[in-house]
Amino acid sequence: MQLLGKAIVHKTFGKGTITAVSDNTVTVSFSEGEKKFLYPDAFMQFLKLKDKSAQEQVDRLLRRKSVEEEAERRAAKEMLERRYRMANLKLSLNSQAIFGMVYNKIEDVFSSWRISTGRYFSGMSAGQPRIPHKLKPNSACLLTECPEGAEESERRIVGAFMVKEDFFGDLCTDGIIEAHEQYRIALKEGETLRLWDYFEEKKRPRRWGNTEFKYTASPTMQRILYDIKNAVTSKDRLEAAEDFYRYFCRINRLPENIAYNN
Repeated sequence: MQLLGKAIVHKTFGKGTITAVSDNTVTVSFSEGEKKFLYPDAFMQFLKLKDKSAQEQVDRLLRRKSVEEEAERRAAKEMLERRYRMANLKLSLNSQAIFGMVYNKIEDVFSSWRISTGRYFSGMSAGQPRIPHKLKPNSACLLTECPEGAEESERRIVGAFMVKEDFFGDLCTDGIIEAHEQYRIALKEGETLRLWDYFEEKKRPRRWGNTEFKYTASPTMQRILYDIKNAVTSKDRLEAAEDFYRYFCRINRLPENIAYNN
């Protein structure tokens, strides 16, 4: 927009002419001398262009700027609220999930980084998506699969991800969990771990069953994530796995420097 040389009116200084324009200021020459104003902010209250078309363009610019600033304020407010919720998040012991790939396909999950919780089989909610009530922003989702024809004891851990920072399971009415944009990992052949090695023998099921996911305790998930970062075989993925582990410990208020014995 060409503003140089345009006539304007100021509430106090009267008529003037724009003599210079920069990214965020305009210089106006009045009878008593030149004065600088913030651009386009000064056009909200103090300055008005005599050229109606030019003024309408400035008004559109001001409206767009107002919308952008409101969006920034809203985003900043949401960030502060999210940090407050995270700092005051009430942690429960069994707030981690292990998925058995009963209905999901692991290749689809690794492609989209989204997973379904499956459906209820009985009761008033039969046929409806299963609500992951216990999952919160501190939750990790462990991805497992059992090789075809193998015993349940051979179930392997093939990946994991954190839920998003604003995820609360009781609000997940569609049963779809999306992975955190950063904290996620898919294990390669030779990096997988046996799931039931992390549980006492009496707690190991003979078969997984029809339920897509089971809850587990945060210390158990911590140990698994600790071993995952020691299992990955490339430098860049090791860094990602270590970041994942540190984030999990921080958000679950667990110490990082615990040595585990396999």
